[in-house]
Amino acid sequence: MRRWLASLAAIAAIAAGSITATSAEALPLAPEPVRPVTGIPTPCPSVYPFPEGESIETIKDRITATFGFKLSGSQWTKASMPSIKILWETLDAVECTTYRADLLGKQKGNVGLNASRIRGFAWGDWSLTKVGYVSLDFTKFQRALDSGDEGRLVRLVIHELAHVLNSDRYENPGYWKAFKKLYAKEGRFSDYAGRSVTETFADVVGYYVGRCALDNPYDTGKHDAYYAFARDNIFGGKEFGPAPGETPDCSLPADGAEEPMPGAADTPDWIEGLSGE
Repeated sequence: MRRWLASLAAIAAIAAGSITATSAEALPLAPEPVRPVTGIPTPCPSVYPFPEGESIETIKDRITATFGFKLSGSQWTKASMPSIKILWETLDAVECTTYRADLLGKQKGNVGLNASRIRGFAWGDWSLTKVGYVSLDFTKFQRALDSGDEGRLVRLVIHELAHVLNSDRYENPGYWKAFKKLYAKEGRFSDYAGRSVTETFADVVGYYVGRCALDNPYDTGKHDAYYAFARDNIFGGKEFGPAPGETPDCSLPADGAEEPMPGAADTPDWIEGLSGE
């Protein structure tokens, strides 16, 4: 009898262990938290980590192969590596959305990145310094890096790429009709954009990703409608920080940090006025 009871107990223990193991194996694993990148509190999970330690030539080749941009300019140098890293990580941070593919598609894949000196106040521009290229002045980027204001560099990169995305506006696509209607209702978004609808579009998109940019208009809680537009129409629901009105957890730049300035839109404002934009 004792042997029989002991056998039953052993069988029961094995069965219980099997059930426990099966239950444990069936539990879903929590996804690993996404590591914030410079200037972006909640980026896409990294698909293409920055290739630390590689040569400049290798990194240049990999930017073209990975992200589809041809390169030009004299500032692709070792001294510019911190700026190049911010550019790379910003592109990688939106890779779970269709942003890059969409803007490349507007130019049939023929978009370049030009790292070179830009005359005047601008730190970046689209198709002005070099036609068909987003130009970025990495020597000016360094001033923001020295102030710890990487968030504004993220905003600048996304802002200039937004001009590429918006380069089909004369065809009056659906997203542009919706944005012009929204702009007529909501009006001014940022000091830089002022009354320019094209610059407002680029800043609405740029600050949406660059949530750690100092003085981000979304932190005021006054621009829910613009936030919703960028979220739903440009980034397919992906959010890169907290809701508008909530300040993201970011390191603050030094007092008096200089604001990186985008270039003017590829069309002067007075021409926009004539075209009704």
